[in-house]
Amino acid sequence: MNFRIASMTLAISLVAAAAARADGPEEAEALAQVRDGESATLDLQTIRRYGDVVGRFEVALVWTDSTRPMPADYSPRRVRYMANCEEGTMTIAAVGVFDPAGRVQKTIVVPPRASDPVTPEKGTEAAKWLRRVCMF
Repeated sequence: MNFRIASMTLAISLVAAAAARADGPEEAEALAQVRDGESATLDLQTIRRYGDVVGRFEVALVWTDSTRPMPADYSPRRVRYMANCEEGTMTIAAVGVFDPAGRVQKTIVVPPRASDPVTPEKGTEAAKWLRRVCMF
């Protein structure tokens, strides 16, 4: 009996580990990219500062192209970033994928240091977001 329980526990944990590995930082980074027909908007209500250095904010990625229909398999997303105001970098912390009705389909959490910090190029939307988060 104990062998069966141990075997089932091991099988469940292996399946969970494989699923977690499939949703790694690479997938989160791909989902965080703004695609053709989408726009990215900083959600000002999500800006949080933790001391003088660290900040957090979210960006909504939604379909805005009115000249063509939204693809049937399209899913809006919310990307949570962590900002290092001292270094001027930002890192993806999580990505939420939603269905057209707004229900969560998938959430990918990126563990700390699993993704490299990025310094946004001057003049880009990401640079404006970072500046806005760090000015509070």
